[in-house]
Amino acid sequence: MTNNDQDRDLAPLATDDESRGNRPLGPIHDPLDEATRSIGNDPSLAELIAVRDHAPDLKIVAREAKRCNDEAQRLPLGLDQTYEDRMAQVGLQIVGLSCAAIVAIWPTGTIEDADAKRALAWETQPQYEDTDFAVAPMLSFEDAARIRLHRAAFDVGALVVPPGPTAPEPSDRGLATWPLSRFDLADAVPLAGGAATLDARGIARWGAFVAAYPDLTTLVDRFSAMIAIADRLTVIAHRNEPDSALMRRAAEGARILAYLAAARAAIWPGMLHSADAQAKLRLVALINDRACRHDPFHMQAAVRHLVSEANFIARRFRFSATLELDPAWIPIV
Repeated sequence: MTNNDQDRDLAPLATDDESRGNRPLGPIHDPLDEATRSIGNDPSLAELIAVRDHAPDLKIVAREAKRCNDEAQRLPLGLDQTYEDRMAQVGLQIVGLSCAAIVAIWPTGTIEDADAKRALAWETQPQYEDTDFAVAPMLSFEDAARIRLHRAAFDVGALVVPPGPTAPEPSDRGLATWPLSRFDLADAVPLAGGAATLDARGIARWGAFVAAYPDLTTLVDRFSAMIAIADRLTVIAHRNEPDSALMRRAAEGARILAYLAAARAAIWPGMLHSADAQAKLRLVALINDRACRHDPFHMQAAVRHLVSEANFIARRFRFSATLELDPAWIPIV
């Protein structure tokens, strides 16, 4: 990002209605809500198959995740940070983690999907100091679990990913910009110094986004409904009838919708002793229950990872007044 006017209206996946110019900017939308808004809690087979067969461009979503995370880090901290600044930072962190959730949860179907997952995994990996050879790593149990969940969440599965760009030949030039991978987020979204690119209008838009708080109970209910559909369709698909392939695709679509709803419930903070807090606790129990099911590991790991990462958002949202979770996960990941 730069300080140019082109970035003053920073918003994820901006539409034409939110483009640059003198027209008033619309509200910022939750990426997880946008990905599933058109599908109700009683979807048809055709709708579920369409969800599975029309994956978003995960490279674009990964770029938005990095843009939002970078901008959140550039807002003022400490005594210089106003309440409006803090809410804007919370909004940026929520959207950045929501975009990361989409990249992690969506199944890997192409090399481009794998590249997006691996690039975002590299950018968001927990940072700990390396140790010298033959020196035992100094990691707490909690930090080790966080690293394990992060790696599992962005795992590309059994897809065989070809090696990256070739190494330069002795006669090659342009070594300063020689590509290190097919998709590098550091190149796609370079870091920028200076003041934050958000002006007062941008700060207000992000604050309004945080104020439009979702109902977490509804999201957890949606997870339960979609998972029930996915489980039933999976049983039908296992009968090996002529339409079993379509049933499997529909079951995968329902499972994607379920875990996207779970991701949204995991990311948004819940106030202590509230219905939202109870919903988040119920979500933890439901995700733990899926440990003995056939849900893909990367989906289960993604929600577990998001629960941990969301604690940082909760502390900034209302320190000591929001629920922070450290669940006793069944150790399947």
